[in-house]
Amino acid sequence: MANSETPENQLGFTAGTPGQRLRIRATLAWRRFRNGWQIFAQSRLALFGIALLLLFGVMAISHPVLRATIWKQSYFDPVIGYDMEVMHPAMPSSRHPLGTDALGRDVLSMLLAATRPAFAVGIAAAVTTALIGTAIGVVSAYYGGAVDLASMHVADAFILLPAPLFMVIVGMRFNNLSPVTLGVIYGVIAGTGGTAIVMRSHALTVVSKPFIDAARVAGGNNWHMIWHHVLPHMLPLAALYMMISVTGAVIADAFISFFGFTRVYLNWGTMVYSSFVYSSYISSGVEWHVLIPPSLALSAFSAAFYFVARGLHRVADPRLRQR
Repeated sequence: MANSETPENQLGFTAGTPGQRLRIRATLAWRRFRNGWQIFAQSRLALFGIALLLLFGVMAISHPVLRATIWKQSYFDPVIGYDMEVMHPAMPSSRHPLGTDALGRDVLSMLLAATRPAFAVGIAAAVTTALIGTAIGVVSAYYGGAVDLASMHVADAFILLPAPLFMVIVGMRFNNLSPVTLGVIYGVIAGTGGTAIVMRSHALTVVSKPFIDAARVAGGNNWHMIWHHVLPHMLPLAALYMMISVTGAVIADAFISFFGFTRVYLNWGTMVYSSFVYSSYISSGVEWHVLIPPSLALSAFSAAFYFVARGLHRVADPRLRQR
């Protein structure tokens, strides 16, 4: 006789009090996370990406700590700092490990200070992309009909407007937007466009599964079906597109600053911009010791999220696990 025990009964629990049901769900969630991590950890690039993200996290945390404990405020302020005892621009030395720019600002201090805006832009874009793309994709696939048709027409229209290009246009018009605002704008464009289409395609495969029909027969309403049966299967793919959107948002934000459209806050694009512009007025040639560190940081930061996305792709797509 076939085993008719539910996953909850196999765990040794019985459906009873809310506390017991919460324990069941927590245990199942932990098992899914552990299995997903085992698949994720098979990718060395993904683990390297996490290591890079931890490094950038240390950079973001260390800057205010260094300014409060070791660094002298007047020398190491990333915006208005100026060392009166050094001729600027200065090459790397023990006093200024990465040197100073043409305006007398410490390059290492600027590099560390620009890490927090990068995280702000990236996280805002990632969360917005995942929320909007998943919501549109799930609702469109589950209800179908006119809802599906209208959602996909809107998504097709947003695909024609690439998110990085739109952010540059917005940066030209509004040059005082915060990193979070720019990240949300990117997330709205990316989530409503290509992400929504991909999430809908994946949601259609989930909705067609036999357990969805069984849940309907059992009397589950629309909200229960979406929240408890469809949405959990969308999370690995949603996490993948979260990571991908970070790369696009951070690079687009850097391009806005590089073109000089907005410098209301310091980021790596601003540092690259200043290495070209201010050096032409104050010194001769490009300040390579100012240009190279933010360029490498921008590339490594974007690569870190891309590597993590590769690992999440293995979790979301079972076909990749056999390669």
